[in-house]
Amino acid sequence: MPDTAGKVDESRVAFLYASQTGNAESISYTIYEEAVKRGYKAEYHVLNDYKKFKFDELRTAVFVVSTTGDGDPPDNSARFWRALKKTARGETHKHLRYAILGLGDTNYSNFCNTAQRLDKQLGEIGATAFYKTGLADDATGLEEVVEPWIEGLWPAIAKELGKCSEPAGDDDGDSVGQSAAAAAADAMAKLTVSDGTKNEEEGDLATASSGGPSAYSFQPLALDFQPMATLKAITGAPRVPTQVCSIHRPDEEKEPTQRATAEQRDNLECPPWHAEITSDTPAQVPFLAPIKVAQRVTGDKALKRTLVVDLDVSAASGAVQDEWRAGDSFNVYARNDPHMVSALLERIGVDSAESQRPVFVRSSDDKIELPVQLRRFSSTPTTICSIFEWAVDITSSPRKQLLRALADYCSEPVDRDRMLYLSSRQGGATFDELRRQSPALVDILHAFPSCAPPTERLLDLLPPLAPRSYSICNAPQRDAGVWRFAFNVVEYELEVVDPFSSDEDGSKRNPVRVNRRGVCTPWLERLCKNVDASESVSVLVSLRPNLNGFRLPPPSDPRPVLMIGPGTGVAPFIGFLEQRAAELEADGCQAPLTWLFFGCRSSTDDYLFKHAIEQQKSACVLSQLSVCFSRDSAAREQLGVQRYVQEAMLLCEDEIGELLVAKDAIVFVCGDAKGMAKDVNAALADILCSYSVGHPTCITRLLPDVSDPAPLTRVQAIQVLSRWATERRYVRDLWA
Repeated sequence: MPDTAGKVDESRVAFLYASQTGNAESISYTIYEEAVKRGYKAEYHVLNDYKKFKFDELRTAVFVVSTTGDGDPPDNSARFWRALKKTARGETHKHLRYAILGLGDTNYSNFCNTAQRLDKQLGEIGATAFYKTGLADDATGLEEVVEPWIEGLWPAIAKELGKCSEPAGDDDGDSVGQSAAAAAADAMAKLTVSDGTKNEEEGDLATASSGGPSAYSFQPLALDFQPMATLKAITGAPRVPTQVCSIHRPDEEKEPTQRATAEQRDNLECPPWHAEITSDTPAQVPFLAPIKVAQRVTGDKALKRTLVVDLDVSAASGAVQDEWRAGDSFNVYARNDPHMVSALLERIGVDSAESQRPVFVRSSDDKIELPVQLRRFSSTPTTICSIFEWAVDITSSPRKQLLRALADYCSEPVDRDRMLYLSSRQGGATFDELRRQSPALVDILHAFPSCAPPTERLLDLLPPLAPRSYSICNAPQRDAGVWRFAFNVVEYELEVVDPFSSDEDGSKRNPVRVNRRGVCTPWLERLCKNVDASESVSVLVSLRPNLNGFRLPPPSDPRPVLMIGPGTGVAPFIGFLEQRAAELEADGCQAPLTWLFFGCRSSTDDYLFKHAIEQQKSACVLSQLSVCFSRDSAAREQLGVQRYVQEAMLLCEDEIGELLVAKDAIVFVCGDAKGMAKDVNAALADILCSYSVGHPTCITRLLPDVSDPAPLTRVQAIQVLSRWATERRYVRDLWA
């Protein structure tokens, strides 16, 4: 038991986060800001800093944690979880009172697993929850749970610490201007902003001039504000976050040197402050890796452009070289689109010269720390352009809190009221439609032309730009100095229905076309084109070891291995096969059965790693191969294969059932969580149920506590798969 006698500070409250994409970090910071504003002795930390904030001495803690992968905790909490696991069970932390807000996505099977697991383990060491756990679903909108949970947190903390729970100046709602409400059926009825042109036949269009650099094409929004006509007040909007960030100029005599340094760093394809990014784990310290080879591997007719890239990691530290394995992934520190950044900065009144001047970012309130992604700029100068390109997220779906804060910077009542409505309880349906359209920040500001937030305020409000993760698809046994990975260039088109356009009979509404692009993959594609032009290009990367058991067992393990990975989900299995081939060459032993299920659209346009897969099959490293083509009926008929991987599995249900039940096969799944992973999980459950019909004696093997030889029910089959997941016999590496 920790020696905490006399050390527990009864008045201290810690706001702790574990975040993979920045959402949990941003929400935790917002709550922390509010706590300081309310007069609490508050502090704010990432969970991995548990030694720094002396977790064992905490009296009151508020956790905001997300879930990544297949129910895994975020990377920046891994050390905390290892320490928590080693903590003695009992009443070692009976002094700790806590509250947990979990962020998750019901597209994944292990919804909010990190929060639920944390709640359980804190209870096991004697801690007590002082407030109900909140589980927010990103599939339906985090705000539906987050905002009410935060609202109820303050009375709970007040009861716990004896503080007043209402800050000065708070009110119950925002009024809607009478002129705006009266005009809702006319000028406020809808918002359709595209290229700045006005449809003369539709007088109720709210438009904005395109402005900004022509290199960025503003994307349209189509939103219906008709319900505002009957509103007298708006309620349920989130509180406006405290303004913290302030921008300072260096001393004049130092500025020329600092400006030159900043400009020199800006020429690199990595954050100018890359050398300052560290990790307590030596193998996970970021480093620069040159792009060695880049090749497009899909045909011109393929729906997606897929590239396979080799990074030269031979100059990485010995810790990286020694630790990485097939099945691991790595983070890429990507850059926001420079054209989008230029358009955004021009939109908020920062000209090109101003954007390149060195600045410091500091807190305007000594009691409140800066957001984590901005703290280095309090002592080391950078440029506003660099911050918006490398440090903050300007493309993710907007949160209500951002819209509520932006409303205060609208000079026109129409724009202000629309912003307030979008952030309110009454505007929930319109906000959901806004989220579906996935506008970037610059598109939102373009749609609300009178909104002019200061640069400092945006730095307060924007979440950190999180690195993107990619699976390594080779093995160190072949070449430890190369990381090979595959990615689809994320570009897609949305159809947004204009709610006020229709055919004469009213049967059809005309869609508005909206183009969206990812942050990292278009940037990587551009860099790869530079490689083709013989230019030296490096990117900042860091190893992300797979901690959930996504590892190929040694060839001495006789258990069969089933690998299921359509599309780019096949990437880690290419590394598995390379590893197995190297092991067999070295040991000369016979490999256990390996079976790959791979799916793509076409046999000719997007059959990724076809040569490598067929080569491993010919060498008997890969025992069985089941390939599926979802959009290639001719190939399906000619080869007698299925459309989807789950269909191919069900076609072999007897053989797979035997491997799973009688031979304890290990199942690996990699790919999309929303569709494929759920379908594969359902297919495995069906296979277990079907196998149990013909093999009633297997019931006791699958469910030792059940003596009834009746066939497995669907619920029981799902329970078996869940147990296998905890035993790492059923391991999934998924993304949404």
